[in-house]
Amino acid sequence: MRLLILINPNANRGEEAMPHLKDRFGGEPDARLIEAESPEDMLESLKTYGPEADRIIIGGGDGTISAALPTLMELKKPLGILPLGTANDFVRTLSIPEDPAQAAEIALGERTHHIDVGMVNGNPFLNVASVGVATKVSELQTKDLKRHLRVLSYAVSFREAIRDAKPFYVSIEVDEKSYWSGMVHQVSVANGRFHGGGLVVSEDAAIDDGKLNFYVVRPGTFLELVACVASLRFGLGGELEALKRQAAKTVRLKTTRPKHINVDGDVRSETPAEFSVVRKALEVAIPKELPANQRGLVDADADRQSDD
Repeated sequence: MRLLILINPNANRGEEAMPHLKDRFGGEPDARLIEAESPEDMLESLKTYGPEADRIIIGGGDGTISAALPTLMELKKPLGILPLGTANDFVRTLSIPEDPAQAAEIALGERTHHIDVGMVNGNPFLNVASVGVATKVSELQTKDLKRHLRVLSYAVSFREAIRDAKPFYVSIEVDEKSYWSGMVHQVSVANGRFHGGGLVVSEDAAIDDGKLNFYVVRPGTFLELVACVASLRFGLGGELEALKRQAAKTVRLKTTRPKHINVDGDVRSETPAEFSVVRKALEVAIPKELPANQRGLVDADADRQSDD
């Protein structure tokens, strides 16, 4: 198997993982390992060496993989993931362990699965695209903060962002029908199950079900907002005054003034926004045996049977 292995050494855990990864992949006879210092380096390497590879393995954070999505979707090659970032929500959805050594064995394994990719204004995303407080959280995420606090850095940044947040007006259409309008702190539209370092978008959210799951955080008291975060953290269902959830195939979002859209951790577009999902757009390596309690993949067994 001809392997193209692209590592982002600037990812949160990239530098410390490099010695092991070089030892592990150095023994593969048909492996090309490249340290991609920037997104431009990553894309250039993908375009140059990707067409001749049988499998592509990317080591980095969710943002690293998301930025490479357009080229990966064009290449249509199986993808292995080495989680070297801060949140690593994508591998959490796929039930891939965050330990790079364990993830490397899965990336080389035989079992693959086709997952969906979300789209917002022509930009593909894996986990979530958000308008509102999430954009401010991303701006507050410095490299030093992520390196020292890791996943807790999101909680610290969220606390600072919500303190100064001002609600804004949105109108939302779901599957081409008017759904809701009003003042909000945040709207998040998800393709995967997790985001923000382990927040659960919805109790039944999955990355291979052909649907988007979105939620709206409305203005409320401090305790109501705390209840929202608790519900998202633990994937709890039930009605909350400040939290609205819905599943859909398409979502349209309008704001009074253009608002930045945070796409998998980076600002890549602005409102008005159209969200959709591309079915089975990416083939990824997943564990040979999935945990019994996993919820991020609902169609994996069916995909496996069709391959057999």
